[in-house]
Amino acid sequence: MKRSKGILKTAVMMLALLFVMGMTLGVMAASAAEKYPAKAVTVIHGFKAGGGSDQLAQVTQPFLEKVLKQRFVNVYKPGADGAIVWKEVGKDTKPDGYTLTTCLTPKTQLNSMVNANAGYSMADFEPIANMIFDPGILVVAADSKFKTFQDLVDAAKKAPGQIRLSHSGNGGDDWYNGLMIAKLAGISFNMVPFDGDAPAWQAAAGGHVEVCTTNVGVVTGLVQGKKLRGLAVYTEKRLPSISEVPTLKELGVNLVEGSYRGYLAPKGTPKEIITILADGLEKVSADPQHKAACAAQNMVPDFKRGDAFKTFLAQEEEMLRKIAKEMKLIP
Repeated sequence: MKRSKGILKTAVMMLALLFVMGMTLGVMAASAAEKYPAKAVTVIHGFKAGGGSDQLAQVTQPFLEKVLKQRFVNVYKPGADGAIVWKEVGKDTKPDGYTLTTCLTPKTQLNSMVNANAGYSMADFEPIANMIFDPGILVVAADSKFKTFQDLVDAAKKAPGQIRLSHSGNGGDDWYNGLMIAKLAGISFNMVPFDGDAPAWQAAAGGHVEVCTTNVGVVTGLVQGKKLRGLAVYTEKRLPSISEVPTLKELGVNLVEGSYRGYLAPKGTPKEIITILADGLEKVSADPQHKAACAAQNMVPDFKRGDAFKTFLAQEEEMLRKIAKEMKLIP
């Protein structure tokens, strides 16, 4: 009997100790979250500056710094169409909230699907929030012989697979859009990948390729400044600031596409920190100055956080996997 009482007393003491330890860890986590961010936060981009990932940073992070009263430092590590960075952040980075990366839908999902050596999956991340939608656009050099989309289609039909189309990398939204345009228009391109949006459009502007598929936010100023000519935008309606550029739908190609852009943290980042970041980004999304910065680049504010963002990413991945199988990009 005494032995049973002793065992019971020991068990009660152990439970009490575990409870106290749990409370202590909870207080420590809450305290850490209250202080976050106590130092600069690094945002690693898998592409060169001047591309879509960088566009997100430039229209978002200056406002986020004011909200969270801390610096957000951009680091650019181009390579493997972003996979090097997504693997680094998803697999090899301490989940403490001080190293983040960008989520570029559909590029982030597609890259992990179609590139066998990508080394990461969406399960490696904690989604924080989506911030913008940046529609796609087809552009050529200002002095290109292709004055219209139909000119391009006619030339591609006469020379199948010979028209060079630059894009921001295999497995990305621009690559996917190029394949879809070719499929829907009944033509084929010589697809030429680059490490990001900037080198892709620069190749078109310099006449090194005939045409480029990229994002409106990246090249709006160049189209307005007559350094590039827009052949078609992948939107439902024409965009007011480049209203001379028709939509693909007007031209008989039923494609409305672009890039959704937001932020990811490594899996295991404390929920309290994810909440602080998402709260900060939500305040940024409501800021009229942020909205104006997006509008100036023809980017659409599109804020999603928490479960809504996770659900969106899962639905997009399911849809992309189905299309990739139909196009025989994956088994």
